[in-house]
Amino acid sequence: MISQTVIIAILIIFLAALVAFSLFLRINGGFIKKKPKGSGIDLGNAQYIGTREKQDDSFATYVSPYGTLAIVADGIGGFLNGHLASKIAVDTYLSEFKKNDVTGNINYYFQHASKTANYEIRKKFEDIPCGTTVVGTILIKNDLYWVSVGDSIIALFRDGRIIPINRKQNVENWLEDQYFSGKISREDALDHPQSRRLMNYVGYDGFEGAEVSPRPVTLQKGDKVLLYSDGIETLNQIELETLLSRKKASANDLAEDIIDAIKRKNVKSKDNATIIIMSINKI
Repeated sequence: MISQTVIIAILIIFLAALVAFSLFLRINGGFIKKKPKGSGIDLGNAQYIGTREKQDDSFATYVSPYGTLAIVADGIGGFLNGHLASKIAVDTYLSEFKKNDVTGNINYYFQHASKTANYEIRKKFEDIPCGTTVVGTILIKNDLYWVSVGDSIIALFRDGRIIPINRKQNVENWLEDQYFSGKISREDALDHPQSRRLMNYVGYDGFEGAEVSPRPVTLQKGDKVLLYSDGIETLNQIELETLLSRKKASANDLAEDIIDAIKRKNVKSKDNATIIIMSINKI
């Protein structure tokens, strides 16, 4: 007959194994790579701290019966709690996505999740400056819906070329709009000392909402959807396109190739870098 002590020991070992497995399923604030069964989507991700003291990026993917969610948030490094802000944002988008089938009004979900995340960050930190960028996508069959706040990137890799999907919400693009509308001179648009400063982010007191897709992007077999923080821009577009062109490589291998290339690049300063890749293998 098994003694009570042995039973307790077995339970402790089982619980320890369960905790270890749970930790294994999360890596640096995101979920490990997986290929949704029968979906024709290959998901991959990779992350790098760069030369920074801490990792302010968070990310996640989640596969539901009605769609696949991907989120990347880049906590603002100039603020003390950027890493916490990005985690709150990712957790909020995930929890709101899991509550209900959002396919009836995806843009409402995006705006609601963005405003809820903004509220949660402001509630936690009150008067302490804190914030994060967010980019997210929902893939339903071959339709891609997206949300964007700040200067992180959503792009499509098709036929060997990277095609931007969203537009950075920073001073540089605002100045460009002002110039083309005739409100400022070309010199004023080019010489602004704070051209990279964000015009919008989650956790901002004046936050009014996110930019969302006016219509879905129709994907094709062979497309790759990219979501990434600006640390990936340590590589230029040609370098990224070359790496993404490797045939028969998994989405995870491609993501890790990109991070490895950033690590090898000889530059003095490297920002946190995070990338999610969704390869469309069939429609």
